[in-house]
Amino acid sequence: MSDAILVIGGGIAGIQASLDLAEAGAKVVLVEREPSIGGKMAVLDKNFPTLDCSICIEAPKMSEVDLHPNIEILALSEVEALEGEPGNFLARIKRRAGFVTEDCTRCDLCTQVCPVVLPNEFDSGMAARRAIYTPIPQAVPGPYVIDIDRCLNDPPNYLPCHHCSSVCLPRAIDFMMPREEILERRVGAVIVATGYDTLDPRKLREFGYGRHPDILTGMEFERLLTSAGPTGGEILRPSNGQHPHNLLLVLCIGSRDRRFFPYCSRFCCMYSLKHAYQAVDHGVRDVTIMYMDIRAYGKGFDEFRQRVRDSEVRFIRTRPAEIRPREDQRIWVRYEDTETAQLREEGFDMVVLATAVTPSAGTPELAERLGIEVDRDGFFKVLESRGGMIASTRPGVFIAGCASGPKDIPDSVAEGSGAAGAALRFIGRRTWPEPPRIETTVDLEQPRIGVFVCHCGSNIAGVVDVERVAKAALSLPDVTFASHQMFSCAGNTQKEIEEAIKREKINRVVVAACSPRTHESIFRGVLQRAGLNPYLLVMANIRNLNSWVHKDAPEEATDKALDMIWMAVEKARRLVPLEPSILPLKQRGLVVGGGVAGMAAATALARQGFETFLVEKEKRLGGMLNDLHEIAPSGMSAREVIEELHKEMVRAGVRVYLNTSIEQIGGVVGSFHARLSNGEDLEVGAVIMATGAVPYQPTEFGYGRDPRVWTNLDVEKALADGGVPGDNVTYLGCVGSRCDKKGCSRYCCTSMIQQALRLRRQGKNVRVLFKDIRTYSRQAEELYEEAQRAGVLFYRYDPESPPQEAVRYEHGEVRFFDHLTGAELRLPTDRLVLAVGLEPSPGDIPEQLKISRSTDGFLMELHPKLGPVETSTAGIYLAGAAQGPKDVRESINQGFAAAAKAGALLARGVIEKEPLTAHLVEDRCIACMRCVKVCPYNAIEQIGPVKTGQVRFIEASCMGCGTCAAECNFNAIEMPYFTKEQILAQIDAALAEKPEEKCLVFTGVMNYAPNEDA
Repeated sequence: MSDAILVIGGGIAGIQASLDLAEAGAKVVLVEREPSIGGKMAVLDKNFPTLDCSICIEAPKMSEVDLHPNIEILALSEVEALEGEPGNFLARIKRRAGFVTEDCTRCDLCTQVCPVVLPNEFDSGMAARRAIYTPIPQAVPGPYVIDIDRCLNDPPNYLPCHHCSSVCLPRAIDFMMPREEILERRVGAVIVATGYDTLDPRKLREFGYGRHPDILTGMEFERLLTSAGPTGGEILRPSNGQHPHNLLLVLCIGSRDRRFFPYCSRFCCMYSLKHAYQAVDHGVRDVTIMYMDIRAYGKGFDEFRQRVRDSEVRFIRTRPAEIRPREDQRIWVRYEDTETAQLREEGFDMVVLATAVTPSAGTPELAERLGIEVDRDGFFKVLESRGGMIASTRPGVFIAGCASGPKDIPDSVAEGSGAAGAALRFIGRRTWPEPPRIETTVDLEQPRIGVFVCHCGSNIAGVVDVERVAKAALSLPDVTFASHQMFSCAGNTQKEIEEAIKREKINRVVVAACSPRTHESIFRGVLQRAGLNPYLLVMANIRNLNSWVHKDAPEEATDKALDMIWMAVEKARRLVPLEPSILPLKQRGLVVGGGVAGMAAATALARQGFETFLVEKEKRLGGMLNDLHEIAPSGMSAREVIEELHKEMVRAGVRVYLNTSIEQIGGVVGSFHARLSNGEDLEVGAVIMATGAVPYQPTEFGYGRDPRVWTNLDVEKALADGGVPGDNVTYLGCVGSRCDKKGCSRYCCTSMIQQALRLRRQGKNVRVLFKDIRTYSRQAEELYEEAQRAGVLFYRYDPESPPQEAVRYEHGEVRFFDHLTGAELRLPTDRLVLAVGLEPSPGDIPEQLKISRSTDGFLMELHPKLGPVETSTAGIYLAGAAQGPKDVRESINQGFAAAAKAGALLARGVIEKEPLTAHLVEDRCIACMRCVKVCPYNAIEQIGPVKTGQVRFIEASCMGCGTCAAECNFNAIEMPYFTKEQILAQIDAALAEKPEEKCLVFTGVMNYAPNEDA
């Protein structure tokens, strides 16, 4: 077998797959047809629901891919052919020349002299680029590229120019490169993650795109919002450069439209809500959203939707009939307000169209080269019966992300990891690069501090006077170098910091940028590559904790940034090198829960060669699927899915414990101990939580007392046993969902519509009462339309009220106010069916493992976008509905993803523990045992009685939280990297006794030496 995997596409799914494979010891060949990896996420400004800066959370991953020795990036490349079989494919790859070598320093002199001006594709044509350019400031790979087809030096239209090569000091421009070359790579498997494109709205003439410059697409508006965009983050009308006073966002442009794409594009509702929220935040007075259904189906999405409503954004449920400009330069919109059944016409300064997601260009051609199929919508076809939604029609070729249909970022990330987990079975030898050796010759006794201040586009520099801050930092004690960069986390900027560390003999580093939670590991890597101990770094979070919260007070924000940097410098002066510990790791995995997610995870982990245990408390595998007859929307048999997953698990050699519960579980990454109810003990290195969810048990509408009131699960059982009695059936959606901090349960709309269609085909009168129909997957949307055509009637009850308040069931009738017709309705109903939501599974295993829960009670993921299967506790991963409501396909995908993460951890056999664990100073300890009582991780052991005994610190269990040190009254516990001396020095810097002297320091008038005795 080959030891390499081919990944096609460098968007977020391809990046995630590449990193997971590389961390698991596989070689990766990453093929990207554009000059840089990053995909559409590099275009986005912020992400919902957290509003994190998109490029700031993706750039570190791009940089990590670029720097990982196991990953080869082939930009400007396309796969021409794939021959062979799983484990031994031969891929032929055509790579186009960029005509710029790796010697490029990105000084930008070439673009300044290039005479060719072209629309910048990255900015959706709203800004210009040159024939020689870099797509984005954080582009990976780093060198600029020449668009040779438009360059004046292109041989067919040769007009000798050479302006760029004449100013290039490192002589990095080479027009003699062959225009293309064919490469060959042996790979064990292939992951296709080619992303998506969007519909050209000119095809829908009724929406006026192209006839007025202020009618934009969602992607174009995204570039107006981003700090690195053509307007520097200001919302300006392209027609006159002025701020709009009112803004309209229109959803479903080309989506859910039989003329173009009948499916839902899945993430447009939420990014439009984000656009509305940001527009209000930018000062737009009047923001309106026109929609058909708000599909806020993800974890935390409904909370964000409510935040948008609370910001006084106006929502109108309609589909505009016409959008057209008039002589007054305003954009007029004609529509029917479905809530009032009135025709209206309104004028707007700017209109933003959420255009449909389409297959990426070249999908049919690539499918032919790879020997796989596309579906009727033009996306790559996946075989659901062969595992979630990642298996293509050719063994050994997997599909991830939007290559198989529209998906939001966390789903794309999970599929990238899932595809990696499935592909790992087809590689042979695993190898890991040796970490860089630290052989610094710099004297560490006398601090020489370097301060690097990040603009973060305009996220920081739009509020904080970055240049003033960098200049003032030079006045601080022991600071010998200070500079500022547009994006400190970008790959090329990281190299600049490395070079500065070496050149200036810097031995302590302060990075004033964003959150250390997301970026500290990136800058530690910079120090390591520069020959410094990675723990000689301090990050000052002047973005999240400063510029973002003080955007209306730039002067004060600048002063605060100076304070924060001074505090960081004072800590840096007192840093000492720290060394991680190497601890043993048990190369076995435990999967808790035997539903479809747990079965998929256990199978994928066992196929990677690790002994795997699956513990299920029930007598049978399959979880909730055992109560289903068919799986919506595909119509697959639930029993067949369980049987297929069980066969795969048996073949993989998973050890299964049925009718067994976990009585006690604990430990740390690499060494978890589980006591089972059968008396057996398991020692494992990683745990996958696949404990699933349980259906909400309703008390509303007399359920359990009134035999006419059923749940959708009751209907499922009845359909399997023979049928549902009664002629008039009414479904009621969102029972137990979208209330009391509960979000959307994802599966229910599709499930009740599939059941409603089946009952309608049996001749029954079927009605569906809903808040919003959230059939967000492609098959589900088609099912929704099919049900309407079959005669299932849909009514909308008050979306802001719980169902028990908006709907009454009495005397055999359902009574409610229908928001579609504007009338009180009474529907004769023999059977009221409650579509119930999902709730977290009961049990104390998460608490024993110290896993946090989100506000809805489900297990908390590490990051809502980029870490959907990880937790904040190392070595513990999430699969399926344990993390939040999901349908069957999504649960299986996440099972594969969790297995990929766990496999990457287990593969090395050892684990590196950060040197941030508590240390005991024995001669100060009086054995009061207060630290033992407060330690949340049971990392401190009491030996003997209070005052005469001893305490012992268990390094492997300690998480470095510092609770014990805070509790100790005798300074007997030290926390490396957070010593008392360091913290007090930071407090001294923040609370200088003479504020006026602090101001003089920051304006460069005088130097100030902190009072060491303070």
